[in-house]
Amino acid sequence: MGNIRLVAMDLDNTLLDRNKQISEHTKEVLQAAADQGVEIVPATGRIFKAIPDFLREMEGVHYALCCNGATVYDRIRDEIIYTNHLEAETVFRLLDVLEKYHCTQDIYRNGQGYMEPRFLRHLDEYKIEGPIFDLILRTRKEVADLRNYIQENPQGIEKVCSFFDDMEVRETVKEELRALEIANVASSLPNNIEINQFGCDKGDGLTHLAEYLGLTMDQVMACGDAENDTKMIEAAGLGVVMENGTRELKEIADFITKTNNEDGVAYAIEKYVL
Repeated sequence: MGNIRLVAMDLDNTLLDRNKQISEHTKEVLQAAADQGVEIVPATGRIFKAIPDFLREMEGVHYALCCNGATVYDRIRDEIIYTNHLEAETVFRLLDVLEKYHCTQDIYRNGQGYMEPRFLRHLDEYKIEGPIFDLILRTRKEVADLRNYIQENPQGIEKVCSFFDDMEVRETVKEELRALEIANVASSLPNNIEINQFGCDKGDGLTHLAEYLGLTMDQVMACGDAENDTKMIEAAGLGVVMENGTRELKEIADFITKTNNEDGVAYAIEKYVL
């Protein structure tokens, strides 16, 4: 596996530990790989500005897969190299479903989150706490009426996101959304749902980035832990799943590394890249 030229990594519960940080050792390993010419690529459900500063500004980070592959960004050239966005009419149908349940509603559009005050000012009602609570406050703009905003700004919608306080309700909503057969539905956190355009996932974004860089997928390693990492793990030549990852993801892994609290990504890079 010494031919790995790109390492894509999920953030929450993969690269980031329980405190949404990475250790000095992991930073050193990422930099060592970058110094060897390996592309270090955050592959996240987050928008670009929600990627932690220490990673977003790292010298070896030139690209990012954002919003589960809906937008692939070239940081050096400050340009978007690939998009796979939702149509406004699709988003309205998705919101029709979410409106029936006790859950938040928001969209990511052109690198910014948007949420109504009825949700943004009551995040604690949906079991949103700690670093995720702070992250949402930093990355969402308040809009009085989300549907009106979408009507006036229909282009560039990357993702619809929803948080739940009841996990049985979350599973019901997942099934109902998937039954519509109009979008890709997955989760990245224990209490959320993330909805993208049909065919939009981290695997699709990663494949387009590899093509852009002139790499084959055999030269790509991907690390993840959750449902929204599935297509990326399948697409990569080397699919690495965290010990804290889901059972389903472990079943398709090429390698199961240590947990996110034990420098699992760094361990895999040391083993297969350095």
